[in-house]
Amino acid sequence: MVIEWLHRVDPDLPFLQAAERSWTYGQAVEEVESRLTALPRLIQPSLRSASVFDIIAGIAGGGATVVGPEPEVTGPGDAELVVFTSGTTGPPKGVRLTMLNLTAAASASAEHLGHGQEDNWLLAMPLHHVGGISIIVRQAYSGGSITLLPRFEANAVVETMRGPVTMVSVVPTMLARLLEHGPYHGLRAVLVGGGPIRDGLLEAASARGLPVLPTYGMTETFGQVATLRPGSPLERKVHPLPGVEIRTDPNGRIAVKSTQVSPGYVGRPDRGDPWFVTNDLGEIDESGALRILGRADTVIVTGGENVDPERVEAVLREHPGVEEAVVVGLPDAEWGHLVVCVYTGDADRPGDWASETLPRFMVPKRWIRTETIPRTPIGKPDRAAVRALAEQVADRRVEDEVESQADRHRSE
Repeated sequence: MVIEWLHRVDPDLPFLQAAERSWTYGQAVEEVESRLTALPRLIQPSLRSASVFDIIAGIAGGGATVVGPEPEVTGPGDAELVVFTSGTTGPPKGVRLTMLNLTAAASASAEHLGHGQEDNWLLAMPLHHVGGISIIVRQAYSGGSITLLPRFEANAVVETMRGPVTMVSVVPTMLARLLEHGPYHGLRAVLVGGGPIRDGLLEAASARGLPVLPTYGMTETFGQVATLRPGSPLERKVHPLPGVEIRTDPNGRIAVKSTQVSPGYVGRPDRGDPWFVTNDLGEIDESGALRILGRADTVIVTGGENVDPERVEAVLREHPGVEEAVVVGLPDAEWGHLVVCVYTGDADRPGDWASETLPRFMVPKRWIRTETIPRTPIGKPDRAAVRALAEQVADRRVEDEVESQADRHRSE
């Protein structure tokens, strides 16, 4: 199927521009076909041209090609591709993706965003993540071209965006770095997703000439299922792509129904319900647009109260001495969970400041200042790693307290 996509495009049109050379569609077909005789079944990719062609060949060759860290995958079913979730809140899961999923996702993106052969998509997202792989599949489907960078470096990205690039995908952290440069001209769309977008970021980007479109999707749907419609007023809402139905359950969790949705995870049976219930919370307005409210699986229950970490983090980011903050919960005998904030910056007592805005139960009871916030390869705060860091600090404090008590007993 993917080979057929490449064949239907004029062989002289550009497909891939990398640091070492460029490939037309005709040359891309030759690269892919040369790999079909010895198909890679495990790809641990880098942002290099070889990985792009390995991924396409893996999909084209039939059978499950695994992209990610796992050397062996059992029970892939009829998957063409296995991609792992980012693992920001727990162990990564292998998502089984079929050709039907990939085709539906690529078709819906092209129809919703209107991209085609004239568009060049900048690829600086990791290729072991669905955000990077989906760009390859979208462009192969629509006949567009790709400009590949070996990593995300703001200066290089900015320079490339001022060339033939018309489409860009970034996470909020990347977008914030790009705002240090500009203004920008000639871009048609900058998709922003993969995590919470802080207040004012979209507006600041738009003022610099970036046509930002908030987007929502996940590995289980092979990327975007809802994106702000191009030409719409800039807001924190997203519109379902063609062929995608979205609703919320009684608990506010977002559920998605579409041929984009994966049949299930590696080693688990196919999903029986056509509605995939996510761990994201949202609300749908009268027009059908979706607003993302946060993650259900990050809610901290402390003293019988529910704390939304993202709400607390948004407030803390307004503190002049807090550069970045991640809020997690640690098990606690008294409270059930203790609200802990790991932050960067020079703020001394941010809790006093936060208590002026937040309800008392939402104000973190423990503060940990650090030089850097752990991140996933795609740039999201790694909540699992932040929680582990907070646990280590808590364990050291317990050890210090025990040692201090022992010293007092010895002195007595």
